[in-house]
Amino acid sequence: MASVTEFQKKVVQDAKEQINKVEEDLNSLIDKVFPGHVVCFDARPEEDVDSCLNFFKDTPQLLMGPADGYKPSVKLQGSGARRTLLWAALHLLSEQNRSKKDGASARPHILLMDEPELCLHPNAVREACRVLYDLPKSGNWQVMVTTHSPVFIDFWRDNTSIVRVERQANGTCSGTTIYRPKKAQFDGDDIENLKLLNLCDPYVAEFFFGGRTIVVEGDTEYTAFTYIIHQNPDAYKDVHIVRARGKATICSLSKILNQFEVPYAILHDSDRPRTNSGGKSIVNPVWTQNSKILAQVSDALPTKRVRLVASMTSFEPAYFGFNVKREKPATAWDHLKTNEDARKKITTLLDALLDFDKPLPTGAVDWSDIATLEANLPNDDLEREKFTPLRPFPQA
Repeated sequence: MASVTEFQKKVVQDAKEQINKVEEDLNSLIDKVFPGHVVCFDARPEEDVDSCLNFFKDTPQLLMGPADGYKPSVKLQGSGARRTLLWAALHLLSEQNRSKKDGASARPHILLMDEPELCLHPNAVREACRVLYDLPKSGNWQVMVTTHSPVFIDFWRDNTSIVRVERQANGTCSGTTIYRPKKAQFDGDDIENLKLLNLCDPYVAEFFFGGRTIVVEGDTEYTAFTYIIHQNPDAYKDVHIVRARGKATICSLSKILNQFEVPYAILHDSDRPRTNSGGKSIVNPVWTQNSKILAQVSDALPTKRVRLVASMTSFEPAYFGFNVKREKPATAWDHLKTNEDARKKITTLLDALLDFDKPLPTGAVDWSDIATLEANLPNDDLEREKFTPLRPFPQA
């Protein structure tokens, strides 16, 4: 029995270097979600030796807990911790496959997962998304995930197809492939724009799940429409307001939405053809983006699949009658709370962006050529001093 014990200990000792390497790799990932926690592999070589001569009869244990505290077995951990350990193991396996010299001949795998976001900390959700997208890079993984989380939709990656499955009123289900990145023909700027947008707003992909979509340029439009929606949630329960956070990103999002073949609307500032820089009049770079947006939707405008609307020359002067330089979303929210005329105008605008047959309010222009924008430009922009916001502007 003593010899058996020594032999078992020797086997574990010989494998210790490999075990330590696996533990180190796992712990580097676990620590991102559960700081200070580690995973330990306990082979239990000295337990229950007296009862029989079968080597390693007791099942080895995987322990998890604080590095300097008690480490219970993984089966006693919560669902989130166990799922996080799963992502760490998958990531480690992916890296090992990728490092093989003859990776093409390695056994292929198909990973099928239902709602991988369940029970996970937000950091773990993002890590899980990254791991799942990285797995196919080894060349021997195919991953299929069903999810209700827009965080798992990363639409700039070129190894992805997105299928929307819908349950009809009669109980039947149908699936439609609505998006492939290769079909969108992204250029380098598009990819960078979408990467940045994903980082700023992980829920931007909610429109993949259906509903009526409006793409807006910035936070002020989003805030104003959100206020109106909150006043009447039943009327707007399936509406997605997508913040592009810039005109350039509107172009990138249009390439995605064009694959849906469903109606959507775009609201952006017209801006002006020229601006002042260093005391000189120069071509306004944001004005040139108008032509790029038009190029993406020009084929859809005649069929009324897209409604392209410009605020002349920006959101606040067009619908509120004043210009604002700071705290634009907060000022818009305060103004809508206290001004009934402004609420009616923004409601009319929102309804027109959802129903293309409804008229636009004053200050908004349907356009399909640059000449229309130029013809509707106001003579002068309003000065900020004409309006005193409810919230004082911070001192410079």
